[in-house]
Amino acid sequence: MIPEGLKGSVVVLNGDRWTVVDVAPAEQLAEMVAAILEDEGIVSIVRSADPMDDVISHLGAPRIGTTVVLVPEADAERSLQIIAETVTDYEGEELEEALASGELLLGDAAITED
Repeated sequence: MIPEGLKGSVVVLNGDRWTVVDVAPAEQLAEMVAAILEDEGIVSIVRSADPMDDVISHLGAPRIGTTVVLVPEADAERSLQIIAETVTDYEGEELEEALASGELLLGDAAITED
């Protein structure tokens, strides 16, 4: 379950303001979104929604659970637009159907074609 209200939140990291532009149920999905943003020239950070998970990941273990993608506050609006245009959020039965049909492969970005 993804916590409500994370998307759009502003976080201060090392004195800089970053905005949460995506919330994913797993690190791999957040990394895919970050890669799309980086292809568009936007710097991003992938972090766990739970600060304690960052401690575990620094010890070498993969992040488990809800993961967020952050961008500099100045790039937030453009990032949200890019995500809305390119990323398909699959959940529940829709996710299972996409995986079963081969439309979505675990580990691949789901891109919509307009």
